[in-house]
Parts: sequence; structure tokens; C-alpha cells
Amino acid sequence: MNNCIGCGIYKQIEDQNNPGYAAKIDNLYCLRCFKIKNYNELIAQEIKASDFIEKLKEVIKSEKPTTEFYYILDIYDLNASRIIELEELLSKFKVIIIINKIDLLPKSVKLSKIRKYITELFAKTSLKKCDIILMTTTKKIFVNSLLNKVKKTQTVKYFIGSSNVGKSSIINAIMTANNLIPQVLVSNYFNTTLEFIDIKLDSQTKLIDTPGISRQNSIANLTTNKQQKHMYFTKELKQITYQLNSNNSIFYEALCWFDFLSEKEIENSFHVYTNKDIKTHRTSLKNSLNYYEKNKFLLDLNIKNKNISKYEFLFDKKSFNKEYDIVISGLGWISFKVTKEFKIVINIPTDNNKVDVVLRRSII
Repeated sequence: MNNCIGCGIYKQIEDQNNPGYAAKIDNLYCLRCFKIKNYNELIAQEIKASDFIEKLKEVIKSEKPTTEFYYILDIYDLNASRIIELEELLSKFKVIIIINKIDLLPKSVKLSKIRKYITELFAKTSLKKCDIILMTTTKKIFVNSLLNKVKKTQTVKYFIGSSNVGKSSIINAIMTANNLIPQVLVSNYFNTTLEFIDIKLDSQTKLIDTPGISRQNSIANLTTNKQQKHMYFTKELKQITYQLNSNNSIFYEALCWFDFLSEKEIENSFHVYTNKDIKTHRTSLKNSLNYYEKNKFLLDLNIKNKNISKYEFLFDKKSFNKEYDIVISGLGWISFKVTKEFKIVINIPTDNNKVDVVLRRSII
């Protein structure tokens, strides 16, 4: 049999990151189901957003209005971890928005400010009336609170989200908090190449785990698998403050850099929030390309042509005394207050890969 007896997916032995992977093709279970059944452990796998959306449309046709969807987002990559088409599809259901990895924010950040920001972010969307949960799997009080919410109603609950938002870690934590024994019930939901897995917490509570939706707009996609671990946050966010003169540049190793540009000689403070494993470096604008050429070989980038994509943000008098973040998907953000006119240019070596770079009101 070439289909997993747990979830029904067609097994494959080529790529461990994709659904259906099995160490041997004649194994009864795919690796994901094997880990669930024997170790109460979910492993992260991902699929294309378009494939997920099409299958979710089938789910919506068959599910009752009482079905709940737990929509998990990454606090470090809010914009890029959202799937707008998915949000519109779920507008008629009860949706609980989980903002994950809050434990990795600087300790000085007030959670009330984060909650307010998220509420305002969704205020004009189809999910404007949704419950919002701030989440970390490292503290039992958060996990137990989520478990109690999940078990409060006897409805089917889907856990959905982009890849690397921590969806599998959350479900694993819920299972552990529920003292779930190793024989987790796994059943076939779709006998297709898209893997949805039923997980019984108890006789009245069923979760449905889904593969992570592939993020095509993260800077992590420009690196090899070996170096992608540096793009995903597992430690408290590093904050470095630079007092820059106009026409200075800050490098994130050779992954990208930003230029602080102004026609007049000015100064401005910039707070760089990024992974502690990423080294930053200050240089002059006139030396930036030279610095990049000397250091680009230090990283094994998964791109061929290494063209430089530029993202420009202009701040005029209308921006004075306002605080902003420029978020680079997969890398963190730059926070600053505008007191004079200037321009920020984000430079990213890439070929045809689009990296999500957005300007937002400061989150912290």
C-alpha cells in the first residue's frame, strides 16, 4: 500500500519537509503520523497556499457553522504570515487568532500594547470580531489557558497557519498538557495529497492539524536549508541601537542592508530588532557595495544572479514625530522616530524571489 494508513496521504521518500514523507515506502505510516502515534509529536510540513485554499473550500462546504478555526500568526512576521484569501474564507466561522512566540519579545514590551496593536490591525478586516490570544509554548499558564478554551466547546477545531509560525509546537504543547497517552487517534480526513490529521484530545474534543502554508515572501527563502535556522527566531529578539548619520548603511551580514539617506547632514536613531545569530555591521553608503562584494561569499545564498532589489520609503514633514517599523520578512524589523525628512532604502540580493518588506506603525 502506497498510502499512509493514518492520514491517507500518498507516501514519498524524496523530501522530509513535504507531506507524505516516509523513511521507507513500505512503512505503514508517513513520518508525520508515525511521530504522532508513537511520540505525541507533530512535525512541521508545508504546502502551497493555493493548494491549501482549494482544499479548505471543500472543508467549508461540509463543515457546520459551529466549526472553529484557530488561526496562528508569528509575532515577528505578522504581515507575511497572514493569508488574506484564507481570512476571507473563514469570515462566516468562529475564528480565534493566536499570536505566537510572544516570549521572544524583549522583556520590556507590554503585552497590553501588543494586544491593542493586533486588535487595531484586524479592525477593518473580515476577522474584526475574532478573539485574540497571545501565546507561548514555553509557559504552562499560556498553554493551559489555551487548552481550557479548546475544550470549552464540543466542536471541530482546525489549527491553521503559515509554515514556521509554531502551529505544530502549539498542538504538541496542548497534547502534553492534556496528559495524552501515546496512542493518539489518527484518522483519514482527506485521502489526497493534502494531509489533514484528526487528533482526539478526549472523547468530546477533536483537533484537526493541517500542514503549514508555504511562505514564498520570506528572506529565508534566499538561503540554503542549512542557514535557514538563522532566519527563524528561537531566542529573545536582539535589539541594537544605532545613531546614524545621513548616508550610513547597516548590514545584516550579506543578506541585506539598509541605507539612511538625506540631502542634508542629519542624525537619527534606529533600533534594529533581529535574530541574535545575525551579525550587523555599520558602514558608509559609499562603501556599501564594496562591503557587500567582499562579504557575499560568506553566506551560501540560494540564488543565482544576485541582483539587488530595492525597497524605498520616503518620510516627509507629514511623518514628523511619528514612530515606524520597517519589517523585512524572516529577518525582523527596524524601528525609528521621524524628526526630519529622510529616505530609507532596503537592499536585498535576490533574483526572482520577492521578499515582503512593509512599513507599519511601531509595534513596541
